[in-house]
Amino acid sequence: MVVLNPNNWHWVDKNTLPWTKEYFEQKLSDLQIISEDGKHKIMLTRVTSVSGDSNVSQRKGKPICYFDLQLTLAIKILQLESEDELASGSLDIPEFMHDETEFEIRYQDFKEFEQLVRTEFYPEIHGILLAYQPTLIREHSKDLQDS
Repeated sequence: MVVLNPNNWHWVDKNTLPWTKEYFEQKLSDLQIISEDGKHKIMLTRVTSVSGDSNVSQRKGKPICYFDLQLTLAIKILQLESEDELASGSLDIPEFMHDETEFEIRYQDFKEFEQLVRTEFYPEIHGILLAYQPTLIREHSKDLQDS
């Protein structure tokens, strides 16, 4: 989408939610780690839900983004050697916002493995979440400016 916008002065807005859903599916779907003790494999099996708002805008020549997303991720924990499933659950992020770097996380159904998911697996997810905003601006700001 190229917009007629002399000197890139006027407010231009682009809904990026469809791209966001694809982005998180691609970045998170194959995420897995081996626990530090070498006994468990923790895998993100599916991005269950991505909903909310995600937009890139341009005003006075400057690209900005704003988003308020809700994410639900399906995760399972396996015994490393046998590949037996020990637990599965979901990680819910009810408010992933553009102006926050720490997010409320809800851990559901991990039983005694919740601490393992918190301390060893979530930091991997957190890094991917923090990379989202600069990638969003880089990928979509060029469509908003009139050369």
